[in-house]
Amino acid sequence: MGKTKNRKRAKMMRLRKKEREALQNTESPGINEIESRLNQQYEGKDIKLRNKSPQIKISNVLLQMIAPLMKNAKSFTEEQSIVGLGVMAWNLGIIKAYKGEAEMLESLNGFGMMLSNNYKSILLEYAEKKSIAYSDYDQLIHDYEFKSINDKNNNLTVAYKSINED
Repeated sequence: MGKTKNRKRAKMMRLRKKEREALQNTESPGINEIESRLNQQYEGKDIKLRNKSPQIKISNVLLQMIAPLMKNAKSFTEEQSIVGLGVMAWNLGIIKAYKGEAEMLESLNGFGMMLSNNYKSILLEYAEKKSIAYSDYDQLIHDYEFKSINDKNNNLTVAYKSINED
């Protein structure tokens, strides 16, 4: 009985390792969807996405920033909403850092959505967190794709441009 259990576990571990290796050897999941949306949005402009594979990925930094909210998510749908909130807060934090708090608040009001006061306060809290704790990162996120890979793994891919790039 013990040998059978060990063999099954070893087989499962080999399969998981192959899945991880396959993910590392392909481009980021979601990159095609982002490229398609950006080409539609900026029709007529030459949009080129670079898969830089930097040592520090903006998607990972963003996930680190919203980790306290993510640990309370009960479903993938909730995680998607939290990532959306995180992207909005990230960009608001960039606006605050480069254009000031008044411009950030104007941008928040300009979203044109009916946001609850609770949602706005969380957005402002995380925008503040971005502008202070993650001030080294000046990348404005233009689009993102958050996908479920399997029951335990999700992938966030972001398209961004540094504020300081031409």
